Amino acid sequence: MPAISSNGTGNYCTVTRCVERKEKAKVRTKLNQAIARTSINAVVLGFLSACLLSPRGAVGQVRRVPARTQPPGGAGNEERRTSSLAIHPSHPHYFQTADGKPVLLIGDYAWGTFSDVDFDYRAQFDALKANGLNIARVWLWWGAEQLPLPNDKQHIEPFLRPGPGKANDARPKYDLSKFNPAFFERLRDLCAAACERGLFLQLITVDAWMLKHPHLWRLHAFQRDNNLNGVDGDPRNTGEGTDGQQGFCSLGNPQVLEFQKGYLRKVVDAISEFDNILIEIANENYYSEAWERHLCEVIREYELAKPRQHVLMPLDLLNHSSVVQKWDPKTIHSALLQKRHLRQPLIFDTDWIINDSDDEIRRAMWTAVLSGGHFNYMDDSLEFREKPLPDKRAALHRQIGHLAAFMKPLKPWEMQPDDALVKSGYAFVLASANELAAYLPNGGSVTLDLASLPGQFTARWFNPREGTFGDPWEAEGGAPRMLAAPDAADWVLLLSKRDQ
Repeated sequence: MPAISSNGTGNYCTVTRCVERKEKAKVRTKLNQAIARTSINAVVLGFLSACLLSPRGAVGQVRRVPARTQPPGGAGNEERRTSSLAIHPSHPHYFQTADGKPVLLIGDYAWGTFSDVDFDYRAQFDALKANGLNIARVWLWWGAEQLPLPNDKQHIEPFLRPGPGKANDARPKYDLSKFNPAFFERLRDLCAAACERGLFLQLITVDAWMLKHPHLWRLHAFQRDNNLNGVDGDPRNTGEGTDGQQGFCSLGNPQVLEFQKGYLRKVVDAISEFDNILIEIANENYYSEAWERHLCEVIREYELAKPRQHVLMPLDLLNHSSVVQKWDPKTIHSALLQKRHLRQPLIFDTDWIINDSDDEIRRAMWTAVLSGGHFNYMDDSLEFREKPLPDKRAALHRQIGHLAAFMKPLKPWEMQPDDALVKSGYAFVLASANELAAYLPNGGSVTLDLASLPGQFTARWFNPREGTFGDPWEAEGGAPRMLAAPDAADWVLLLSKRDQ
């Protein structure tokens, strides 16, 4: 099933564009190899590279390039072109694709998609696409090449480790001034693989969770014993990387900050051609909001000279921990409505605790989406490695797909969450003049005030556990109506105006 958008196909990232990228990569590799073999023709080859890889394509052949636009979230027309995924100007609680189509994000993601060298992200992306999902959150850099058990996966690192000298993991020290080409080539390939499948990526550039654990911090590239550059992410000797005044996540350590900026610019260079990306500076930075926002501004300024400007978190969007981190439907609904005044997409992201209850997760995700939010599930069961494992959360994965399938034909950006429509019973309602979706976490009956929705509607009950609709019936708008779900399990009511 394709990604969720209003154009039916959901494929904002065209096949042609992805093929172009692949061909460019092949040309770039061949030219670089040729340059490496000879110094006499380096100037000529450099000129050819510029011609072949420039926006104009081959000499005398012009390729259309979208016009430069305002940063994400700026004012504009209903379906104006942008340089990348952006906040929709007319429907700011939703995103818009680079071709101006509004989009709802529903996704499922794992910790090791990019960072773990044995993780098959193409297989993961194939699974997401087959389930009708359209986003994955992706960690780029954990800070260490390998963490202790039980998280002992081998990571790809952005910095080379040439030594001399040994770091705390008994491997050669990092040189923070030398980037690892394999890291950034893998990053470009990751973005292209997602693009080919119509998926968005939320790229986490830095992990701040590990900084609070002394046994993990001692392995970090910015810990003083682990690099050749004299960079010290803990000058006050706290034993962690959490010092928000002078530590790794601070504006008070100019040397650390400059190397962080260099890394971020290199990331931007790698992803600048892709329009399916939003950038999250740090996962679980609770130490300095000013530091994180400053790095957003560094990227924003650097991207002004780039072909695309990306949505930045937390500059343009709330971090996941700032939206809501509860499973209770009433709490989720209330939090999302309270934050609607921010006029930005609100992503309900479950990255705070692993929940073994499919029922709790299902109720939470339906509540979030029908409260005007987006949904992204932190999934410890997504294991796409050399030895495939059985899907231990297969039922939940199907149910996330059922949510995506239900929302696909709707236009949630034209709908509003409206508690006033619920006169009695327990339900969360998202409605426009032409359609209404009501989620009943505990089934039962609900009285909806349809006085503001006159006309004839087709009504159907949807089973979110099985992904099936019941038989349709006619419902009259224009007045309060009492409707009873089939039983006490959770159900979704869909009202669609006739002849729409």
